[in-house]
Amino acid sequence: MPTKPSINLADELKSEEIPGEDALYTPDFVFLPKGRHTYRQEGPYLVCRSCELHHALWIGMEKIMVGENDDGQPILKARKEVFAK
Repeated sequence: MPTKPSINLADELKSEEIPGEDALYTPDFVFLPKGRHTYRQEGPYLVCRSCELHHALWIGMEKIMVGENDDGQPILKARKEVFAK
């Protein structure tokens, strides 16, 4: 009866090329936004859909966007401050 060849997995793993640490953390795509962002609040997020890659910032439920300053940066206020009676 034929015998099965013995396979040593440790030897196989040693022979494989393992990428260096630099190769593991090199991104395939880098997003560099161009121009001015146009943020809109959607729940706890400020979402920018004016860039080619849509992105968002989490601001939480306790803050609300009330407008933009002259530079286009969002103006945030505490929800309690906006809805105080």
